Amino acid sequence: MSESLGQYLRSLRNSKHMSMADVREQTGITNSRLSKLENDQITDPSISVICKLSKCYGVDVVNVLNEAGMDIKKSTPFNHTSFLNEEEIASLQHIIDLLTKERWNQ
Repeated sequence: MSESLGQYLRSLRNSKHMSMADVREQTGITNSRLSKLENDQITDPSISVICKLSKCYGVDVVNVLNEAGMDIKKSTPFNHTSFLNEEEIASLQHIIDLLTKERWNQ
């Protein structure tokens, strides 16, 4: 992990050009709590907070969990995926994301 969880969360928010108020509106996480997370004053956020932020920033929750030091291995429920290269897996993930977008945004 090259950066802290807080730095990672701040970089995600900044990459989406979101203010803390924008994040609060979408997640319900207060500016104070988000500031503490981004400044590494909270080092063990709840899974619920991580899920809300990953959804808000449009990133895979597994990536955020790994940045939080939880070392989660992403599993795939499909057979024979070991024969696919990274580009093919990314293409399949993109299709799954498109198919589930409406459910994800509820």
